[in-house]
Amino acid sequence: MRLPTKMSLLLTSISLITAAAIAAPTMFKPSDIVFHPAPGFPKGAQIILLKGDLSKAEPYTIRFKLPAGFVILSHWHDKDESNTVLSGTLNVGMGDKVDKSASTALTAGSYQVVPAMAHHYVWASEETVFQIDGMGPRTTTFVNPKEWADLIKNSNQ
Repeated sequence: MRLPTKMSLLLTSISLITAAAIAAPTMFKPSDIVFHPAPGFPKGAQIILLKGDLSKAEPYTIRFKLPAGFVILSHWHDKDESNTVLSGTLNVGMGDKVDKSASTALTAGSYQVVPAMAHHYVWASEETVFQIDGMGPRTTTFVNPKEWADLIKNSNQ
């Protein structure tokens, strides 16, 4: 039985659209991953965007590299984010102020989900690389924006 021409064209169109929508995998070898200074952060923080556009409603993957002693003050995001520690130790805590004694040390291989709107902070006790996966657009709101701005200013002097 022969399909009517319109049906045949429709099926061909769907096949072409489906084939076009299947993208090639994105792959990075370690030598491809080059960190850059993280914009909007104090000197020392480095970042690379591996996937997505942080300003769009799409999945993203970013990696941070923090030097020993680096602190990201208490902040929150409007969407959940997932963190995986790749190397070093990322200390995480909840609340409006950094309290190193109340934080939890996450070592390489550790995983954390930070719920949307949760006030949290992180600090690195040694050079640490961690990966963040989430859904954009990505927003970060600091509990005390002036304190964060002062950290950035002081790190560049």
